[in-house]
Amino acid sequence: MILPEVVLTLGQVPGLGPRKVRNLLLAHPGLTRWADLQAADLRSIAGFSNILVERVRQANPDEALRILERCAANRIRYITIADPDYPDLLRELYDAPVGLFARGDGPLGADCLAVVGTRRASDYGRRQTRLLSAALVAAGLGTVSGMARGIDTASHQATLDAGGQTIAVLGCGVDVVYPSENRRLYDQLLERGLLLSEYLPGTPPDGHHFPQRNRIISGLALGTLVVEAGLGSGALITALRSLDQNREVFAVPGRADDKRSAGCHGLIQDGAKLVQRVEDILSELQQPYSAGPGEQLDMIRDLPEPERRLLEYLGPEPVLVDTIAEEMEWNISELLSLLVTMELRGLVMQSAGKRYARA
Repeated sequence: MILPEVVLTLGQVPGLGPRKVRNLLLAHPGLTRWADLQAADLRSIAGFSNILVERVRQANPDEALRILERCAANRIRYITIADPDYPDLLRELYDAPVGLFARGDGPLGADCLAVVGTRRASDYGRRQTRLLSAALVAAGLGTVSGMARGIDTASHQATLDAGGQTIAVLGCGVDVVYPSENRRLYDQLLERGLLLSEYLPGTPPDGHHFPQRNRIISGLALGTLVVEAGLGSGALITALRSLDQNREVFAVPGRADDKRSAGCHGLIQDGAKLVQRVEDILSELQQPYSAGPGEQLDMIRDLPEPERRLLEYLGPEPVLVDTIAEEMEWNISELLSLLVTMELRGLVMQSAGKRYARA
């Protein structure tokens, strides 16, 4: 099998993108060592100019070996496209990354859905993301997203809270926490999820990295779910890449006048599946997924009486705490104490103005 330092060295040659590296590997399937490559006729490979051939000749695999040593010391794996652990769905892409840096203990290659959306998510958007991500876990699917603020973060966190598998594809090195406020989520992904990047460890975030990494998010997944995306947003780029990859695209509708949902509405008009509940997603996937009877716990039934009453009262729309106290005839101090406890347990969520809704 081709050695990882060879793939890593090729991946760092200026002008030698994933497609040309794959052309090289296909043209010389017996290539394993750098010495084999130096002896190969590179000029016969599609897309290889004399300048590119010379750059490959001058590349130094010793630097790649040093990078891999540092990776091993920091529990970072380097998975090449020739590796059996490389995800089959991603390998199908014409511009699949030739190598991925991976950090964390989660599996790579399990069935999952991409969940993406705006960084400026509304309470509605975050709530829909949490509900759908948890329902996907109950149906046996994982999630993949980009660890950005807003919808991405909500999906990763809801998946982890539901005991599912989630993958974060980064626009920086896998050892870089971005955005910085996601340090806690990053640490959780190290323990129970997976962080992926095609960029070298230590690479800082850069604007052009994020559109490029979106093809990996959609490429790892059976389909892409978009929750709140404005026109021209990065989430729409991911959805379009999903279409290019012949994968399913799903969209959650929002208010007609909400710019954060304009992109979702456009996708629906163009043929994306409108999603109101998780069954709308599961019914479109080639392999049947469902949560069988008894697999989802009736959480309300097993709660103490005060919590059960409160959850039966609350719905998806936030209600002012004073209104809850008045209509349920509760002491407001006791009600606030109960709400804080239930919020910490993920049963309710608070929005601006001391308004609460069922989580």
